[in-house]
Amino acid sequence: MSGDNDTQLIQAKMATLGLDQTPEEFVAGLAPPVKRRVEALQELQAKHDELEAQFRKERAELEAKYEKLYAPLYVERSDIVQGSKEVPPKEGEPAGDESVKGIPEFWLTVLLKCEVTMDMIKDKDMDVLKYLRDVQAEGLVVEGVSHGFKLRFLFDSNPYFTNEVLEKTYHMLPEDDGVLERAEGTKIEWNAGKDVTVKIMKKKPKKGGKGDSKPQVKTERVDSFFNFFDPPQVPDGEEEIDEDTMEELQAIIEADYEVGATIREKLIPEAVSWYTGEAMDEDGMYLPGDDDEDDEDFEGEEGEDEDEDEEGAGAGEGQAAGGQAQPPECKQQ
Repeated sequence: MSGDNDTQLIQAKMATLGLDQTPEEFVAGLAPPVKRRVEALQELQAKHDELEAQFRKERAELEAKYEKLYAPLYVERSDIVQGSKEVPPKEGEPAGDESVKGIPEFWLTVLLKCEVTMDMIKDKDMDVLKYLRDVQAEGLVVEGVSHGFKLRFLFDSNPYFTNEVLEKTYHMLPEDDGVLERAEGTKIEWNAGKDVTVKIMKKKPKKGGKGDSKPQVKTERVDSFFNFFDPPQVPDGEEEIDEDTMEELQAIIEADYEVGATIREKLIPEAVSWYTGEAMDEDGMYLPGDDDEDDEDFEGEEGEDEDEDEEGAGAGEGQAAGGQAQPPECKQQ
């Protein structure tokens, strides 16, 4: 009974708060002295909002300014990593194998030393990421207002896909600081049989069937770093979605944004420290083989032969809504 009384009290209180009124109607219905004070507070709030808008504008301009100042440093870093700029040996330095150009697997090492990105990388992804030669970020600023940011992953020519650059863009609502509107990614043009984001499974025909019966083929999406470029999307307003599904989707979208923000704010600026391990603690180490995954069988009808998995392109468990599982924070000292 006490619960029913509490509910009635809350409902009665909510009625007095004017929740069914517009803001104008609510203020107009206040007692004159209270209304006068609230209007004074509204004036203060308006001044605060003007300062907040100016702060966002100046912050976006400052970020754009320093983005340009950082740019030549990132270019030189990329030249050294790729081997287009050589660093002369120090006096007395022992001779080494000078046939090795640049710093092999630099960006793969960086991604594997941060938990946020390491958790996304599967065994077959590593073969592809060996061709990653640079990662860049660019703020999207329009008339002094931040509209989000773009990530670029530049790849050397490789046997996996034809794209030279894979992009991921996070569009933010300019009027709401830090609110994601949508994310977009590059469509990866995979070469035949090289798509590491899917697994192809074949099922033998039934015994006693026609001799020319072809095996059934099923394609299943699997976990992969490259799903990052196919971000989850919020359904349009016409599509009905239940509350639990929306909460799950929201968590996936937030996790996806966290990955992008981590790459932009931590990995790109501090790539050298991640490569050497200075930016991580010992708990952030990745040990190949620690995340072995069991493939689920492609189950057929009762009485049929067991299925055969053909790894046409990837390994791992399926991934819901095209996103990644909730990642932990990057660990830094």
